[in-house]
Amino acid sequence: MEKIENDLVSVPSELNILKEHLQGNITVDYDIHTLTLDSEVGKGQVRYTNLQNGLQTFDFNLKLHKNVAIPIDSITSESLQFLYCLEGHLYHQFEVFEEITKIEQFQTAVVHSDQGLSSSILIPKDQHLMLNIICINKKEYFDKFSIQNNQFGKKLQSLLFNIKTKSKHFHIGGYNLKVAEQLKLLFGVEHSNEVSELLSQKGRYYLILAKHIEQFHAEIENNSNTSGLLKNELKAISQVSDYIKQHPEIQHSIKSLCLESGLSPAKLQEGFKFIFQRTVSDFVRNVRLEKAEKLIKTTELTISEVVYSVGLTSRSYFCKIFKKKYSCSPKEYKSR
Repeated sequence: MEKIENDLVSVPSELNILKEHLQGNITVDYDIHTLTLDSEVGKGQVRYTNLQNGLQTFDFNLKLHKNVAIPIDSITSESLQFLYCLEGHLYHQFEVFEEITKIEQFQTAVVHSDQGLSSSILIPKDQHLMLNIICINKKEYFDKFSIQNNQFGKKLQSLLFNIKTKSKHFHIGGYNLKVAEQLKLLFGVEHSNEVSELLSQKGRYYLILAKHIEQFHAEIENNSNTSGLLKNELKAISQVSDYIKQHPEIQHSIKSLCLESGLSPAKLQEGFKFIFQRTVSDFVRNVRLEKAEKLIKTTELTISEVVYSVGLTSRSYFCKIFKKKYSCSPKEYKSR
């Protein structure tokens, strides 16, 4: 769908407020609103998605020419904000407190915004920042679940109670690469006007929110569901997984991937099992299958050519694992 200039559409008030701090032009593609920065401010975009009443998300993907402070309570008052920094770093500060908290790459944070309590994120200049903020309006969203006696509603109510009573309106979380893997599939994606694809993309935000809540409860109860991996080890796992996705045709081995990442075989396997719930070999196999499925769908390559393009040598083995994953043979899939 062709993007429409902001003077022709109804722009969400949250994005108009954000535009006051980050000057730019707002466009809409289906129901995805995007603020593209003016060149004198910096380079990049902020994407706004309204998931449902009381639940919105902002994706910052930008590099600024000067330091900018954005009062997040002004764009989403009386709310909980779940922050995740995919790349770069930023800072958070409440106006009434002097303390400034740094949010690093791969780190989570939960902010509880009350009326009269000003809260800002501080974005440093000259660095590429990729940040996701999921905002939950307490009145619109929590009240809806308060009358429901289900596990999700109970967790949300418990989260609201804990963030107010135990964390003084702010909780800095640990490093979480599971959220990073979901956001990688959303940042930079060209949104389609296909309803099924839009629903799939929006569904990832709910999955990210669930992972935030899961981590928050684990950390509050001192039973953190972490792998014990350090930040630099998590970063190495992220980089090597991206390397595999970009080069599925290479004959990857534990030894070569350890050399690529600088990790020991034990740390490499531990990281992949924790983040992807797969061994390294399972991860490589799945990446190859997904690349093969895309090639079959979008190119005129023969099945044999697809097999060799993704680094496999046996067509019969490829057909076997492809059928197990997609419930039909590659030839049947192509004919569809």
